[in-house]
Amino acid sequence: MENDEATLAERRDSGFPPFVYQALLRAEAPRLATALEFLTGAARAGRALDAGVSTYDPVPAAMPRRAGHERAQLLVQSAERERLREFLAAWHETLANSRVSPARWALDVDPLEF
Repeated sequence: MENDEATLAERRDSGFPPFVYQALLRAEAPRLATALEFLTGAARAGRALDAGVSTYDPVPAAMPRRAGHERAQLLVQSAERERLREFLAAWHETLANSRVSPARWALDVDPLEF
């Protein structure tokens, strides 16, 4: 029990779930540069929404190459679930209506792994 409390305290102090709410935008393309370019534009669009949501820089995925595609990801997080939900709705609409990119993308809310 003591170990569980220490782990929760550590997660709270570090700003990890369940004390923040997260979503991960994943992108894949034949070239890593293409996926990262898409995510860089997505980060710029997310920051422009100014919704009190932290938008981090895109990075290659933990396993960057799979099935002939290069993968990258972008994390967003908020201390408030409703704020994140509103941000994701607006951000998703922006991304869906943006110029066509050869990168395929998916949004993972409450990701289990990065």
